[in-house]
Amino acid sequence: MYRPTVAEIDLTAIRDNLRAIRAFTPLKTQVIGVVKGDAYGHGAVRVAAVLEQEQVRLLAVATPDEAVELREGGIMAEILVLGNSPADFVPYAVANNIALTTVNQATTMMYGAAAGSHTVRLHYNVDTGIGRAGVLADDATEEILCSATIPSVNIVGLYSHFACADSDPAFTALQTTRFAAVIREVRAGGLQPAMVHLANSAGLLSSPGVMLDGVRPGILLYGCPPVPAPTCSVRPVLALRTVLEIVKELPAGHGIGYGRTFITERPTRMALIPIGYADGYLRGLSNKAHAIVRGRFAPVVGRVSMDVCALDVTDIPAAVPGDRVTLIGEQDGLSVTAQELAELMGTISYEVLTGISKRVPRVYIDKSP
Repeated sequence: MYRPTVAEIDLTAIRDNLRAIRAFTPLKTQVIGVVKGDAYGHGAVRVAAVLEQEQVRLLAVATPDEAVELREGGIMAEILVLGNSPADFVPYAVANNIALTTVNQATTMMYGAAAGSHTVRLHYNVDTGIGRAGVLADDATEEILCSATIPSVNIVGLYSHFACADSDPAFTALQTTRFAAVIREVRAGGLQPAMVHLANSAGLLSSPGVMLDGVRPGILLYGCPPVPAPTCSVRPVLALRTVLEIVKELPAGHGIGYGRTFITERPTRMALIPIGYADGYLRGLSNKAHAIVRGRFAPVVGRVSMDVCALDVTDIPAAVPGDRVTLIGEQDGLSVTAQELAELMGTISYEVLTGISKRVPRVYIDKSP
């Protein structure tokens, strides 16, 4: 690597976070390892390998291509594709222990026809209020029971997804009630799905009574709880680091960056760092964020460019080119979190983490024996 900008991924933190989540969930509840979106920007194959070592039996991805990436990376655990899959992916899924999501009888028929003389394993998505994919809860029982009679399919799971478990307890309770009714009716109709799952990260923290057969911790697994989690202690897995590239003296009244959105009010030591919005350090952080240099916070000044941005190190007189810079993570007793950056931009930590581009190498650290 010729460029010093890297994302450090602490695989020991993944292991510890998984253990904390398991300790928080009932023994009967299986933790589904959510590794969609390249494991929330952490590297799907490496994270999945750790989860597999820790006896996670089911991994969840969003797309068929993500499932293929895991299989080609040597991952052997069962995979569930949460999004839509085309008919021509079904033979691959059947041959490679990949379960697919179905949302209605027509989709189930398409999967069954594509499976031919084999059997495709399906999880049925029930829309209890999020208004995206899934059969509406009021129609679900009839659709699911009819789908179960279609040749070459095996409905092994039922799931739904909370819309606002981090903010609306009443609506979350309503979704839980709707889903429970569907499960009750489906079982009364003779279908006994092996895996019923509902709670995401926010759901398992805010509604621990709905941790059913499985839970799907995504952002929580990566150490960024979407709601306060004093009884489920996790820590961030990713740190984003670079170094000071250039340190330059600028006079008062001098602009920094495109658009001259920052004008120095005093003689200023400007430090250039090799990271920008093409790396996922976004333009919305311009003149808002700060980084850690030599045990001090250095503000980002001027617009974040595609490849570089500037820090004001005037109050860090010892700062010199080559000094380590932390933009997300801990250094010298200080920290910057993905959530803090998200709040500066009016978004969520998920977007900050998944937005770190492929141009930033992932460097893996594993202190586990």
